[in-house]
Amino acid sequence: MRPLGASDPRQVGPYRTLAELGRGGMGRVLLGSGPDGRLVAVKLVAEHYVDDDGFRARFRREVRASRQVAGAYTAAVIDADPEAPTPWLASVYVPGPALHTAVARAGALGAEAALRLAAGLAAALVEVHRSGLVHRDLKPSNVLLTDDGLRVIDFGIARAAEGDGTQVTRTGALVGTAGYMSPEQARGERPGPASDVFSLGSVLVYACTGHGPFAVGSTPVILHNVLTAAPELGGLPEPVRELARACLAKDPAARPTPGQLLDRIGGVVPAARPWPPAVHAMIAAQQGEVDRLLHGAPPPGMPYPVAPTAVGQAPPAGPSRRRFLAAGGAALGVAAVAGAAAWATSGGEAKAHKSAPAKPAMRPLATLASDVPLSDLRFSPDGGLLAAIGGDETVRLFDVAARQPSGDPIKGGTGYRARIAGIAFDQTGGTLATAGDGVKLWDVKTRRQTAALTVPITRNVNAPGPAHAVGYSPDGRLLGGAGTDLIQIWDAHTRAPAGRIDLGGANIGSKVAFTGDGRLLVTPDHNAVKVYDVASGRQSGPSLLGHTGAVIAVLVSPDGRTLASAAYDSTVRLWDVTTGRAVGSPLTVDSSTMVEFLAFSPDGRTLAGGGTGGAVHLWDVAAQRPVGKPVGLGGEVTGVAFDSGGRTLATVTKRTIQLWDLAALTKA
Repeated sequence: MRPLGASDPRQVGPYRTLAELGRGGMGRVLLGSGPDGRLVAVKLVAEHYVDDDGFRARFRREVRASRQVAGAYTAAVIDADPEAPTPWLASVYVPGPALHTAVARAGALGAEAALRLAAGLAAALVEVHRSGLVHRDLKPSNVLLTDDGLRVIDFGIARAAEGDGTQVTRTGALVGTAGYMSPEQARGERPGPASDVFSLGSVLVYACTGHGPFAVGSTPVILHNVLTAAPELGGLPEPVRELARACLAKDPAARPTPGQLLDRIGGVVPAARPWPPAVHAMIAAQQGEVDRLLHGAPPPGMPYPVAPTAVGQAPPAGPSRRRFLAAGGAALGVAAVAGAAAWATSGGEAKAHKSAPAKPAMRPLATLASDVPLSDLRFSPDGGLLAAIGGDETVRLFDVAARQPSGDPIKGGTGYRARIAGIAFDQTGGTLATAGDGVKLWDVKTRRQTAALTVPITRNVNAPGPAHAVGYSPDGRLLGGAGTDLIQIWDAHTRAPAGRIDLGGANIGSKVAFTGDGRLLVTPDHNAVKVYDVASGRQSGPSLLGHTGAVIAVLVSPDGRTLASAAYDSTVRLWDVTTGRAVGSPLTVDSSTMVEFLAFSPDGRTLAGGGTGGAVHLWDVAAQRPVGKPVGLGGEVTGVAFDSGGRTLATVTKRTIQLWDLAALTKA
């Protein structure tokens, strides 16, 4: 718990704010009190969601649905305002540590407590499913241990950030918590009630062992294990092991329902204190901190009292927030109130705040505005059009010469089938391919769909599955679509299947990057890059090793000689495609930056990269060194592209596309 800062609101809707409980990727959470004195956890949405109209619509829908759930095992949503400048919601305040905090500090649960946990989770899911909801993100940080049992939080709320259906982000990173997702979620399918049961089994394993049943290695490795490996159930007490084994069946139809789970458990012994003593001590300490806050006394380690101020009133005098964090570290050890920290981190650890990027050092040639956030920028071959994926599940096209939108957006579908994960122009520029619900082809002039190509869901099952990336070979002969664990290839002209590359397991981060002649195809594989022979479908040569983090982006230069790869280790590496050897030393950016998008100039001499950190970087490919100064754009870079003449670089941040003179950038 932290004191309110000078910029923190003193009032959110009808709730007076008292302290900050947590923050992270989805936003921050404040402790508040209502007009009737009731305590609530007020959750403020992160800034990058504020301007996303699609998020607001999903947020509104999910809050409305979530308020229908008010069982004894849920922390109910009682108020919300999706239309506020900063959308917010308020849920019932429930003191108690999240399960992941309790296990980390008090140790794993024994058999009796684990069965009590299983019964409580099953009962909560009965209520959630009865209301027509699917939780989708049941995990240890979304389960609170309380004096009277447990509460499940955030059902349906995280889905507002995801969109409809379980998705893969533009970088190929799975949205959510991979170690607790079901196989059907890992395949990109829409989860049902049975998915929550699978997650329940994973949570049980964590409660008894301190780790999930598949949580070993990187996210792609975990997802592969979720899809194909037997769960690790060693260390579970016998009655709990059989429950977990039943929940973790790969086939959704083979899993018990929550009601059947309750029947198998057969009831638990009533207890006034349901959890181990150490957990109840954590609950008491947390409640004590809130009591001291409400009575004006400082929590342990805080050198001054927290006195909430009225709207517009200056905060109380006292040491700075930085000094509080240094002096009052003990207070930060208290578990999240009402799941606040769990909601704030939403699927992982809270991300470090980045310093604001520098303002642009020069003026762009032109600026194109959009009414929705954009990502994944592409020039048409003649340079006349720019295409980008819109945040409303459309493809937006812009007339470069006229500096304005061109025609109607392309909409990939409806509901969860509307997701668009990748785009590519064919060699003529007359056809645009989209990845999402398979691969779809569109006539650029009329915006009409001309074909729908099926990407098999796995190498062993030919049922339709999602596509996560799409790309044409530079010679225009081939089209590839990346699925869950394979890349399907078609003849670009006849659209007949022309090959299939088995990626050897779930690899949702896969990309489609052909070499110039279309003979080879390059794609990430965890921390490595693999090159495949298109004709045989087999790997060509050894994996390219060198990155220490998962590879985000791969791209082959127009002449087919150089491969560029970017990874979560904040490096970009260059490789000789023919020899498979690294070219020079890694190209580095600061540790707060991850390059997610790459683009080669048409002559292959310049490489552009952008992502987090708010700047575009340029490198001389032959000299393997930066050229010019990074161009600060004031926000996360979600796409970069060169025009066909190599004179203009296009960048996109949020709703703004900017066109830059490349010669001026390289001399800056």
